[in-house]
Amino acid sequence: MHSYKLVKKTSSQACFLLIGFQIIPNLEDLYLESKDASALLKSLCPQDFYYKLKVLNLYCFHGAHATFPIDLLPRFPKLEKLIAGCSEFKELLPSRLDVMEKHARVLSSIRHLELDSLRCLEHLWKSNSQLDQALQTLETLRVQDCGSLIYLAPSRVSFQNLTSLYVRDCKRLVKLVTSTTAKSLAQLTRMSIKDCGMVTEIVANEGEGIKDEIVFSKLEILELHLLPSLTSFCSEKHSFDFPSLVEVTVEQCPEMKFFSNEALSTPKLRRVKLTEEDKKGSWVGNLNTTIQQLSAQTVSTDQSFQFLQTMK
Repeated sequence: MHSYKLVKKTSSQACFLLIGFQIIPNLEDLYLESKDASALLKSLCPQDFYYKLKVLNLYCFHGAHATFPIDLLPRFPKLEKLIAGCSEFKELLPSRLDVMEKHARVLSSIRHLELDSLRCLEHLWKSNSQLDQALQTLETLRVQDCGSLIYLAPSRVSFQNLTSLYVRDCKRLVKLVTSTTAKSLAQLTRMSIKDCGMVTEIVANEGEGIKDEIVFSKLEILELHLLPSLTSFCSEKHSFDFPSLVEVTVEQCPEMKFFSNEALSTPKLRRVKLTEEDKKGSWVGNLNTTIQQLSAQTVSTDQSFQFLQTMK
């Protein structure tokens, strides 16, 4: 059995070789920092050198001019998972048409996207029809500690294959998705939104128009934690159908007065949990009434606490 070790050639070539100068044909997971990515872009490696790579980790791209190295992606035609962290990108993917025409095929192979500690990130990408279509293949999206993120995706984007959405600690995010994007989430099974202090609602309206039904066909688990500004799941006059929803957690969302304004169907739901560990939960006939009662209880508790404070 061969002993494997990754070593670099000169910075001008930056090809990874095995001891004995054997090419690594089965490398599936690669970690790159800024200097590594720059060297790889300048390298003379064959285009299919990383043909089997499935997971790319990009970290430590710092400085005022830090940009996501999108020109690297064609080197990884089988890429399935992209992870970016601890970097200062202002946008993840550029919307220039020349770039997108070149890289759309590679982007369409990505199934899993994870973004962590990108504190300058203002948006993942701007509205671009090619980008919107290329990223329809995403199955999981995790966004964490992106304190400058203004919106998750352009208003008309479709996440028709997304099964898991996890957003945490995004301080400037106000609304999660538009009603158009929400209608595309037919495959979503789990949504978890935590510690986003400015989020006021999950599904936002796009202005005047028909307020038709939004169906989350496969959503089973909905988690809303530490959202101090959240007032509702959706304040507009859309009706909602959650035929598969069995678990809802609403924890430390003191401003949430109701779930939605119009007809709401949750035929399998029988409780709302107040914490992840809550086994009993609360239920008052339907989801909207339950949220309203929990809100009333929160107000009553706050008033009692304030009264006790004045008596000291």
